[in-house]
Amino acid sequence: MRIEPLTPDLVPEITRVAKHAFEFDEIDEALIREKTVGAEDFDPELGVVVKVEDRVVGFAQGAVGVGSDDRGVGYVRLLAVTPAWRRRKVGSLLLLTLEGKLRARDCHTVSIMDCPQNYFQPGLDFRYTEGVCFLLRHGYRMVHENHNMRCDIEVGQWPDLEAEIKRLSAEGFEVRRAQFADEPPICEFLQSHWPAWVAEVKRALRHDPPRVYLAWHNGKVVAFAAYQGNNASLSWFGPMGTDPEVRKKGLGAILLRLCLQDLAHQGWRHAIIPWVGPISFYARTCGAWLDRCFWVYRKDLSIKPLKWRLAEAALAEESARMSELLRAFWSDDPMTRKEPELVNK
Repeated sequence: MRIEPLTPDLVPEITRVAKHAFEFDEIDEALIREKTVGAEDFDPELGVVVKVEDRVVGFAQGAVGVGSDDRGVGYVRLLAVTPAWRRRKVGSLLLLTLEGKLRARDCHTVSIMDCPQNYFQPGLDFRYTEGVCFLLRHGYRMVHENHNMRCDIEVGQWPDLEAEIKRLSAEGFEVRRAQFADEPPICEFLQSHWPAWVAEVKRALRHDPPRVYLAWHNGKVVAFAAYQGNNASLSWFGPMGTDPEVRKKGLGAILLRLCLQDLAHQGWRHAIIPWVGPISFYARTCGAWLDRCFWVYRKDLSIKPLKWRLAEAALAEESARMSELLRAFWSDDPMTRKEPELVNK
């Protein structure tokens, strides 16, 4: 068993691993390439595979936060191990290797899968029981959950769209598909309201035709909706947003439906609405329902593992300290174990 860099020629092999590992997900080679060597933020040092006799049995891809709100946060964007090689230290080797590399990049926290600039899923699907147990063993704690919704779509589903666009035009709003030249005003709008979405929307804009719709008012972008800027080979909608000053006018509903109509014209019969915030809006506007739940796990790299601290206390013959650490280690509920209270004491 040896660890090696994840290189472009290995994409077919790691796709095979991912297909076996993620039984609740749709996997194809284009998707895995987008999350690894094809990612705009791809760092060759943060992509690793484990090989056994020249066969890839596991891989992991990391990333470093780029936003103002996640500086110092490292991400495990993907980590997958062939089922036959689980519980044989392959996953641990991959995870510990990535943690070391992220620590070397001054990351103080590692988060699992919810990488804003490019993500496969917004956390770990709670049905991946082995994955949950694996993360708990390695000192990760669940901090919150995210949800995906799903809706049925078909061509011609909303025949009154053109009439709605004309209604808004009479009120001074222009609704249209974005053009490549619109990138500067779109980015300016996003930087003012949702800077974490800039990279994803720019990727959607680069398709031909662009997979972004806009609403303009007084020469400025005031609302947008995009699709397939992330997970481009899937029926992936989002993100979308409307300037708070012009909400309650129906702009978001029209932009959402325009995007869903495009997905229907591609041949899809359902759309995935990931990392959902306004559940009621999507349920009302396109009949979407809650579909999947993802748990976000994080680990504070500044906290020494309990095993290390137990060893340090034993060496220093600190019996009281060892008792405190053992109580934490044998906590009845590992998901609520309060290790931060014991940081580096």
